[in-house]
Amino acid sequence: PSHYAYLKICEGCINNCSFCVIPKIKGKFTSLDISHILHKIEAFDRDRVSEVNIIGQDITCYGIDLHGGLRLAGLLRKLVKVAKHIGWIRLLYLYPSRVTDELLELIHNSSKICKYIDLPIQHINNRILKLMKRDTTKKDILNLIDKIRKAIPGVALRTSIIAGFPSETDKEFKELLKFIEEVKFERLGAFIYSREEGAPAYGFKKQIPQKVKMERFNMIMSCQKNISQQINKSFFGKIIDVLIDEKEKDYYLGRSQYDAPEVDGLVYVNSKKMLKPGDFVKVKITDTLEYDLTGEA
Repeated sequence: PSHYAYLKICEGCINNCSFCVIPKIKGKFTSLDISHILHKIEAFDRDRVSEVNIIGQDITCYGIDLHGGLRLAGLLRKLVKVAKHIGWIRLLYLYPSRVTDELLELIHNSSKICKYIDLPIQHINNRILKLMKRDTTKKDILNLIDKIRKAIPGVALRTSIIAGFPSETDKEFKELLKFIEEVKFERLGAFIYSREEGAPAYGFKKQIPQKVKMERFNMIMSCQKNISQQINKSFFGKIIDVLIDEKEKDYYLGRSQYDAPEVDGLVYVNSKKMLKPGDFVKVKITDTLEYDLTGEA
């Protein structure tokens, strides 16, 4: 759709997770030059694009190849100044160990940057995290989640989980499930571990049977469905900003700032006014579903 866009600011990944072949496929990590990114944002702004999604395999690494350090927060400050007509700037794919205090402060203080943190953690058990080469620990992850929620009240935390990583025991899976139940991510995507030829984990022993992987995946998604339903109920009666994406028969489909396009929930909007894709409207939530909301504008 013409009212939202994706802007890739870097290519490649330096993390070398054992389940992934992206570093081999993409080659050396490369950041797009700031002037080129600003030129793109200026063009989106002229075209009155409502939402820009900043993407890359790991955008927290932005600038490390150009300046020898992390420059995502500095880049965003420049983008916010240029994006006079862009309503939302959304950040996708933040590597946990490189989410800085400076970045969190900027997200909290900027009215344009969505209060939405996409933080793929993949697992919580320390042995599995080490096998995955995730360069983090359970304690690190718990501390980071606590820090984010304190720094950005009302933030929507999104994460990704892998079910059935090689040698994952029942006990380790139960630890993961308990973690999900306690942390209550606002958004969560789960994936069944898939052997990627060329990735280190491809040759790991004790591959988990497909049936067990599917059972674990279903348990994660069932748990998250209940969590999502509880969280959505908290929106009942509230008025939120919604970006209209399309018209569907006698209602409109939109999203809150807590929902990325194509992967998260929707807001079903009833309105007597004529709305069009790209419009931001105030919507009073009148009903809540497992993953979606219903409201009136």
